[in-house]
Amino acid sequence: MEFSDPQVILFVADTERAASFYRVFGFRETFRAPQEAPVKIEMVLGGFTLGLALPQLMAESHGLAPVTAGHRACITLWTDDVDAAYRLSLNAGATDNRSPYAFQEDRFRIAFVEDPDGYPVQLVQKLG
Repeated sequence: MEFSDPQVILFVADTERAASFYRVFGFRETFRAPQEAPVKIEMVLGGFTLGLALPQLMAESHGLAPVTAGHRACITLWTDDVDAAYRLSLNAGATDNRSPYAFQEDRFRIAFVEDPDGYPVQLVQKLG
């Protein structure tokens, strides 16, 4: 048995809005269905695939009851400038959760924002 190509799927209220937000970090769209008013969009950054799907799709197609509120997952993005990434994310529609701060005896600089659907996004910069 072999597994490949893992993907995290976030349940979002608006796939186009969510995709626009993640594009500012360099995510590139690789799939959408259908083309107009998509119920799912897949995006890739590096070797990581992020799926953005409407929750009713999972409920109707697969009989699941997706959780759509609260901090259900956290996307971590490494960067060489956490302060600039923090400002970029706020300008792209994120909500401030915790502004940039030093962590682990100044080994890292970290900030947290929430994407337009309330998912935490952790921005991390390795210092030194």
